[in-house]
Amino acid sequence: MGFGITEGGYLLYCEGLPLPVLVPESHVDLGVTSAVSRNASIYPDRNTALADMADAAHGVGPATYAYYRAAEGALIVPTLFSPATTPRIARTMIEVRKHLTETLQRELKVLLLSLTGTKVLQGVFSRVVRVSAEPEFRPPVRREGLGGEAPGPRQPVTRATTPEPEPAPTPPKPAPAPAGPAPAPVEPAPSPALVQALAGTNSTRPVVPGQRLPQDVAVNPKVPGVRSITRPISSSLSQNAQVQADIKYLDNIGARNIRVNQQQITVRNDQRVGINRPDLQFDYKGRRYHVEYDTPTSGRGPGHQSRITSNDPDAEIILLIVP
Repeated sequence: MGFGITEGGYLLYCEGLPLPVLVPESHVDLGVTSAVSRNASIYPDRNTALADMADAAHGVGPATYAYYRAAEGALIVPTLFSPATTPRIARTMIEVRKHLTETLQRELKVLLLSLTGTKVLQGVFSRVVRVSAEPEFRPPVRREGLGGEAPGPRQPVTRATTPEPEPAPTPPKPAPAPAGPAPAPVEPAPSPALVQALAGTNSTRPVVPGQRLPQDVAVNPKVPGVRSITRPISSSLSQNAQVQADIKYLDNIGARNIRVNQQQITVRNDQRVGINRPDLQFDYKGRRYHVEYDTPTSGRGPGHQSRITSNDPDAEIILLIVP
């Protein structure tokens, strides 16, 4: 059995199957370390298993899962891949992701060194070309007189002494900078895609709601209290600064119920619908908005959008790219 990371999930290679089986990212939660089985039944498909689990969901407790037949009945798998339900597979997923990250960092380092070495070689090559293009030194030719005798010695010519150049004037010292507080850092402008979306032109295309995760189905609908809106969403300074700039803009246009890095709720704080935590969520003109900030290479935005939409089909999602 082996794994290959692909866009949207994992590839599961199994003996006896000619092709790998795609495990979508929405079927995986590597943070679940405690879960209980719904029952000992094996359902014919995942939708049937999730529907039965949704009917039996109640209150807050450990995540639940059930088994069903996948890959046209060739496999029996749980509704959730996690360290609690499939420890060996989850451990392999974590190792593959770690290996991919280390390989990417190593290849980027080699690429950077290669580009730097190319620039150095170009400079050396251009220097060699300039040197080789200079005229070659040739010794003076001895000339004979008309009768074959060497001409007599020439009288030395007295040359005028070239005056020494005057020393260049010393440039004046720069004036000291005026004393005072250092200039304040420039605050980023609101995200253009966010402004456009609230004006009616959302560049993030909507997706069709899918099956909700068991841990989202079983979540307590009671809305938790609001935490500080200045809390970070990631280790990226630029992303955290952009979120605060967007919150300031939302305050100015009248957005309400703003939450940062908290579990998903619906419009007007009606109920909690998932344990996932959108980066930014708020109410505006009677609708709930969720904003996800990702890097150009993370590729996690579509998965977040799918889970948010499945939990609340009436919400609108805005995906932003912030390096």
